[in-house]
Amino acid sequence: MCDAMEALEGHLKSGRFLSGSLRGRWRLVEFSWPHVLVEVTARDGRRFTLRFDCTGYPDRPPNGTLWDVSRGCVLSPERWPRGGRVSQIFRPEWKSGQALYIPCDRESIDGHPNWYSEYPWLIWKPAVGLVHYVEAVYETLQSHELLTETP
Repeated sequence: MCDAMEALEGHLKSGRFLSGSLRGRWRLVEFSWPHVLVEVTARDGRRFTLRFDCTGYPDRPPNGTLWDVSRGCVLSPERWPRGGRVSQIFRPEWKSGQALYIPCDRESIDGHPNWYSEYPWLIWKPAVGLVHYVEAVYETLQSHELLTETP
């Protein structure tokens, strides 16, 4: 566990992670091994908090979901981002909202061997670490297909 926690701490202190934070793309909310909360900014200014379970880090990918910090649970489905390709990754019905449908997620890569050849840039990279997953989510939330929140 010590090595895993040290690896995660190193990735959270990396220039790549800190650069994204300084640019307002994301920010570390909380780190309490083996969980990490990271808030990611969408193109319309909304912020979504991801809760990562980093058990087995960095050899095994983390498992991430959208998180309601105030309630301490998975974000309710009606508050998940949606629209076009955004809805392909943010699928609250997938694994009952316990995982994002993305190749760098531990829960989602299982059963999708085709993703290794179809989406090699999204496959988990232990050397890059958590920032790889956060960058993929950030990029998705920058899509022009993201639907604006309705009142």
